[in-house]
Amino acid sequence: MKAVEVLIVDDHQMVIDGVKSMLNSNAEFSVTWQATCAEEALLCLESQTPEIILLDINLPDKDGVELCGIIKKKYPTIKIIALTMLNEVSFITRIIKAGASGYLLKNTSKSELINAMKVVTKGDQYLAKEVQEKLVSASFGQKKEAFIPKLTRREKEVLALILEELTTKEIASKLFISVATVETHRLHLLNKFGARNTAGLVKMAVQKGIA
Repeated sequence: MKAVEVLIVDDHQMVIDGVKSMLNSNAEFSVTWQATCAEEALLCLESQTPEIILLDINLPDKDGVELCGIIKKKYPTIKIIALTMLNEVSFITRIIKAGASGYLLKNTSKSELINAMKVVTKGDQYLAKEVQEKLVSASFGQKKEAFIPKLTRREKEVLALILEELTTKEIASKLFISVATVETHRLHLLNKFGARNTAGLVKMAVQKGIA
């Protein structure tokens, strides 16, 4: 029986090595490819088609939720499991909506990881117990803990200028980049903070003590 081929997307090599070590002894799965950023993952998918992707949400060049949506649109048969340290409800719901079949935290055990991969391979959804509890708690209106997303240097610069109430054109001029590039960074910031518009982004940045 051919092993299920797996792609790991994580910006920490130690995590990749750790997951590979966990799966090496299991003949049902084979970590065939790895990528440390979204760009590498998309390049890999141009020539290879893994059956499962273990995807971190916090990547250096693109939000994992956004990457999940891109992959599922282009390669709908690939099963994606979020493997992350983030347990905020907003991330869980957004990546599931983007097409992920599972959500695991990085403290997961080898047995749970393998079980989750078996479940999604069959076409079902797998959520870690802690993740399920988070969703249940949220449904009863319990308070969500604060989380400050990982931002690139340029995103931090753009956010700082947005907080200074500069327009898109003014930001582009100040940073010597195009208006389109500013808009792209703005979209990434909205996605990372889970905000619907710039006003919401500013409000969340203030709440998280970034402003």
